[in-house]
Amino acid sequence: MNHPLAAALLLFATLTASASEAPWRPLFNGRDLTGWKIVGAQPRAAAYVEDGALTGHMLRGTPEHTFFCTEEAFGDFILELECFQSGGFNTGILFRCIQTPADAAVRLHGYQVKIDPSPTRRWTGGIFDDYGRNWLWLQTLEHDERARSAYRFNEWARFRIEAVGRTLKVWVNGVPTAHLLHDGYTRGPIALKIHSFPAKGDAAQEKNLIRFRKVRILTADLARHALPTDLPAREADPTQKVLPKP
Repeated sequence: MNHPLAAALLLFATLTASASEAPWRPLFNGRDLTGWKIVGAQPRAAAYVEDGALTGHMLRGTPEHTFFCTEEAFGDFILELECFQSGGFNTGILFRCIQTPADAAVRLHGYQVKIDPSPTRRWTGGIFDDYGRNWLWLQTLEHDERARSAYRFNEWARFRIEAVGRTLKVWVNGVPTAHLLHDGYTRGPIALKIHSFPAKGDAAQEKNLIRFRKVRILTADLARHALPTDLPAREADPTQKVLPKP
């Protein structure tokens, strides 16, 4: 056995052992919304449990995003979950969320790991700051074809998010997609987004579903269970301008 292969096998064995020993805690029981609440102004999008998954689809005439939101808040953590997206469903995984003012365009904002419905951009696994009718990309996948190819529609995809202090790391199907340093949100619930849908939207979009399952979290001994990434850490650009939401 050559040395590079031996080293790779040793690393794989170490990571596998570390994962098996990790004190994961399930956040979703697969049966009902225990530990979760639905957040969003009325009328809300459809959000329910079906076939062991948190399931949602957009409904026309919903003026705001609707969220599956944990009742518990988290600061530093490692989160894993699986997501299945059919059609052009616009969604994402928010964390360290905070409540917005009553007159805001959305009830929650925070860091969002984007699940990107665009077949050309393909920035699933990038991170942006989501706050109502405006958003600010903090890390895109613009020049990373490996990351852009990690996610596929109509298949279950595994997401891993590590949020430890100001260091944020993301993997999609085992592929590192983001490694960001940012002094922003520090603590809050985790929320899974169902996008708002104007009354004049295409009714066919209502058939598209988003499903989340196998949601679990680590909140202790994170340094031991954190995974290495070959993406260099990127400091968020403090001069980047807020872009209007399309």
